[in-house]
Amino acid sequence: MSFRTLTLDASLEALAEISDFVVDQARAAGLDEHAVWEVQLAADEAATNVIQHSYRQCSGPITIATQVIANEFEITITDQGEPFNPDTVPEPDLVSPLEERKTGGLGLFLMRKLMDRVEFRFQGGENVLVMAKRIRQADFRVVSLTGRIDAAAAPEVNRMVRQAMRDGGKQIVVELRDVTFLSSSGLRALLLLARELRRDGGDLVLCALQPQVAEVFHLTGFDQIFQLHHTREEATAGFGNAA
Repeated sequence: MSFRTLTLDASLEALAEISDFVVDQARAAGLDEHAVWEVQLAADEAATNVIQHSYRQCSGPITIATQVIANEFEITITDQGEPFNPDTVPEPDLVSPLEERKTGGLGLFLMRKLMDRVEFRFQGGENVLVMAKRIRQADFRVVSLTGRIDAAAAPEVNRMVRQAMRDGGKQIVVELRDVTFLSSSGLRALLLLARELRRDGGDLVLCALQPQVAEVFHLTGFDQIFQLHHTREEATAGFGNAA
């Protein structure tokens, strides 16, 4: 992923554009949707602190730069406001009763909770904040089936799914977009594979079923056993990144 930057006037109106930029770059870097949300919130807290505190006596630019380094999605936020020392920020009060609780320090607390690395420095007259989120590889695989899934095809279905499991997939998405026929033998093969995966802490979900194939699941009650999704993207969203 190439080095990308965004520079804006530091104002509260800029927060939405900063958020959109960070989300787009985080997704492009391969982060799953939950990690994208974590990065988005951390960046928003950081940018808000710059706008409300670093530039409280003046105005100036804020620059957000992103890149992927050594399997980390890294965000660098730079401003030219008042020098910031994180050691002067008190720990947030998370235990006092509502009427006694102070709200200071929550932004920095969230940044450190959400990100894997948070570093501050002041150099060349600028505040520089570097935050990083590890890119965790999803352990799912997509298996696309075609044609008839009947007693004759069941062994091949079993082979393909087991190959995906051997390749490291604990979460298997079986795509049925090009399956034109499904019999009880095909259902049985999928059930046995799903049972084995769930016993080992994984799962098998299905997506893109043609209407007649979906009806077989409904008639047999197998739609209560399997998760049925409309698209591959929908199916993989719960596992991590779409393939």
